[in-house]
Amino acid sequence: MARPAEFDRTEVLDKAMEVFWRTGFTATSVADLVTATSLKPGSLYSAFDSKRGLFVEVIDTYAARRIDSAQKVLENTETPLTAIHEFFNNLRLDACNDEIGRGCLMVNTMLELATEDADLRERITGYLDQIEGFLCTALTRAKELGQLESHANPATLATFLMSNVWGLRVMSSSRPDHARYQQVIDHVLASLPVTMTASVKIAS
Repeated sequence: MARPAEFDRTEVLDKAMEVFWRTGFTATSVADLVTATSLKPGSLYSAFDSKRGLFVEVIDTYAARRIDSAQKVLENTETPLTAIHEFFNNLRLDACNDEIGRGCLMVNTMLELATEDADLRERITGYLDQIEGFLCTALTRAKELGQLESHANPATLATFLMSNVWGLRVMSSSRPDHARYQQVIDHVLASLPVTMTASVKIAS
């Protein structure tokens, strides 16, 4: 009995991710994946069952990294509003470094497949909801610390911020100049109902 091919699973997922991220799920062929990963079709199917199975694992890997990054910033930065500013600054840096307009793999997939694949839609929605949850927690802490006005609703504000994250990710596909990203982010953050004291601290 032939031994199954041995390979670095993380390396294969990273290579497959680059292909899916660049061309999308539908336009990516098994031949494209074979070329990118240097694995034979039989090895890919043995390890991941199908192109979709590989794609789901790629999404899981990508999402885990994004969630970990967002959690580290939003939960570990000294003050919650500073954390939110840092989160959006990282988003700006990602967009500015996106030279080929790839955007966000999760957002791209939602736009491509949400109406066709309910299971994948729910999977990605759950991942994006986790990031929105980190934003909501940071905003709740900000309100408790008196950094947000008393009428502020952290859950609603978190949804507002997340909708702008979507917009910025989609915007990156047109590769606008870096100043436009900063202008949009400045407007988004300026719309938060922060108290005067919090505004002074952030500005300083």
